[in-house]
Amino acid sequence: MSVYLQSTLQCNGAQFERFLGVMAEIKPIVESAGWRLDRAFFHRTGRLNVVIDIWELDDFNAYDKGIEALRHHPEFSKIKKTLDECLMSEDIVFLQTAPYAP
Repeated sequence: MSVYLQSTLQCNGAQFERFLGVMAEIKPIVESAGWRLDRAFFHRTGRLNVVIDIWELDDFNAYDKGIEALRHHPEFSKIKKTLDECLMSEDIVFLQTAPYAP
């Protein structure tokens, strides 16, 4: 049974485009460890520069595998530096499908 992870990221507005670029680098790294990006959104109204990613994982252990794949990637120090400069906050939660969902 799949597990869903929601990552809500508040970006520094001046660094928003840079953040989107680094996420394009991160995506294949964590996907190589079994994560699957189900959806990615950013706010058009309300609080701007907020990105919400919904990832599908095989199980809870896949979270650690994806993080380890990222941490051991040769470009990790560059990726981490960019994230540190772009992000103001990040909230990570695991989701459960609601009974009324398809």
